[in-house]
Amino acid sequence: MSFGARFLRHPERFPERPRGDAWGDRELRLDLPGGPYQLLGLSAGQEDGVLATFPAARAAATGDAPIPIQLLRCTPDEFLPVDVRGWDYGLDFDWAPAAVRMAGLGLQGRLDWRPDLAGLAGALWTHEDGGERFPGVFENFLRVLVAYRLLELGGTVLHSAGVVRDGAAFLFLGRSGAGKTTAARLSLARGAEVLSDDLNALAIGGAWGGASGGARSGAGVVVVLKLPFTGDLGERRALRPPVPLGGLLRLAQDSADALAPLSRAETLACLLACAPFVNVDPHRRERLEQVLLALAAAAAPRAFTLRFSLSGGFWSIIDKIKLSE
Repeated sequence: MSFGARFLRHPERFPERPRGDAWGDRELRLDLPGGPYQLLGLSAGQEDGVLATFPAARAAATGDAPIPIQLLRCTPDEFLPVDVRGWDYGLDFDWAPAAVRMAGLGLQGRLDWRPDLAGLAGALWTHEDGGERFPGVFENFLRVLVAYRLLELGGTVLHSAGVVRDGAAFLFLGRSGAGKTTAARLSLARGAEVLSDDLNALAIGGAWGGASGGARSGAGVVVVLKLPFTGDLGERRALRPPVPLGGLLRLAQDSADALAPLSRAETLACLLACAPFVNVDPHRRERLEQVLLALAAAAAPRAFTLRFSLSGGFWSIIDKIKLSE
């Protein structure tokens, strides 16, 4: 099936470059990991939708060069009707060396690598002028943009459940159905803070600015960045500074709790499988491998396979490992 054929009535007319009519004259700056991100051309309803979804991310203008995102008009008849009952939703992508195109429900988007700007710029065409559906359309676009931006900066977004316990962050990784939300829920019952049971980000040291980072971390310290993208668990309306990595835990449900070290190669394979959007882009594969190799090497001493039962007792095993460090 050709790009956009699931969603667009005329995919061959997909915009070749960011152009079109803006929805309005509103501008909004978001301070999220990899940002700031500058939204341009919003309507009043779209601005309200973004602020209701990401209220803690609103930022004042600073000297940092923002990533520009244009909000542009399209019409409902540009999209095909889609029966979403029992459907696992995923965007359509088309990758090129200097651009990524995406199509989805009410969404046409582009990411363009432009040397005249901060390296990356985005454009989102939609027919949603605020209302109930616009926040979901915008978030689907923003998730992809943040994943690509963090990759540029040496980090990666991971499908994972992230929890904080005793000042350290632990990422539960695994395929769909492996138990990420279950492990997060069991951790919450034991007093841990859940960052997100859907997407979290991993990076090595550096400065991740403002709400997306705050203080500088040591150059070799692996940190977890909270993202405002959650599933069933996690507070999307609050951001927090980076948290030092306590452990990468590849999940396997079992009748008893056990912990076994992951090799560096196993850690790399796990990270690659859990890096959404960018791990299927052939033009960014070399960069992704560079970033994940560095992360796997830095995180290797803290990478394990966690076999866990529904008793929630796995934390007693993890705490013993922490005490022995």
